Amino acid sequence: MLSTRRVEASDCGSPHFSPCFDANALWLPAGRASFFSMPDTRVIARGQFGFGAAAELLHQPVVLRAASPDADGREIQVLESALDFSYFLAVGLARNFEASVLASTRVHQSGAGAGSVASQSAAALPHNAVRDPRLGIAYSLDETLAVPGFGLRLAVDATLPLGVRDPFANERSFVVMPNATLGYHHGALQLSAEFGARLRQAVDFGGVTLGNQGFVALGVAATVLPRWLTLSAEIFGLPSLSDNRGSAASPRVSSARLLPAEWLAGMHSAFGQGGPWTLSIAGGSGIPLSNETRESSSGPETSYFLGMTTPDFRALLSVRFTPAEAPSSLR
Repeated sequence: MLSTRRVEASDCGSPHFSPCFDANALWLPAGRASFFSMPDTRVIARGQFGFGAAAELLHQPVVLRAASPDADGREIQVLESALDFSYFLAVGLARNFEASVLASTRVHQSGAGAGSVASQSAAALPHNAVRDPRLGIAYSLDETLAVPGFGLRLAVDATLPLGVRDPFANERSFVVMPNATLGYHHGALQLSAEFGARLRQAVDFGGVTLGNQGFVALGVAATVLPRWLTLSAEIFGLPSLSDNRGSAASPRVSSARLLPAEWLAGMHSAFGQGGPWTLSIAGGSGIPLSNETRESSSGPETSYFLGMTTPDFRALLSVRFTPAEAPSSLR
């Protein structure tokens, strides 16, 4: 399972332990948003713009278990903690049509690094990194549907691979995500769902292949105090579109399925003014939906755990500016 070759941040061709993937699987929306994992179906109006910034703290998003004299193996905290800071901009280019850009920097990270898989004396991770920027375009079908309370948004987002690849912050290739967001509003209640797919060049790390994934998110939000307090709860997951056994997987592993999934609970406030500014905080953790089936003396045994890119804890803080909506008879 282990390789003696040292893994460098710039080498994405390592056959078993390529660190060229983003350990943060959450793509923050750049435009109007009532949730952290998906946007609203409404887009920024033509000629207007919205912007914001967010900070994210992740704990143990990449952990491996390697063979050792201990029967339970040796746990390697490859990426123990990460603090990401992102800033984003959305612009209304035409009626119901929006373009967006998001840039992100990992201002601090700690962990044993990819080299620790082969050596206990390997150099630790660098303290910071620059993540791949993301571009997006979206079209809102709310007016076309003309159904009170219901909305639909179609979009395509893509990350751009940087020339210099930082471990666990940059992808090996472009990652393209076509997606559709559905929304329903009724009084103080808001329901949202998003479906999509993330398409990428596969990366093999520690016996697991990270390749093409689906994307599913569900959320519910309720206004408790108008303009002062809105509460939200959401879950999102990225089911793999193929088997995830990597080239370094044990021959006893008959199947492996990587399914990063998390839940988040948040609070949002417009400071009682009902203006364009919103402050949001949230916290949550991973859901152990990834699984592996391994042959044993008593037959196949399936275990469930937090998969790669799934932190055991996530905290978020964001501030967002979105211009007031034009009056609509549909809401």
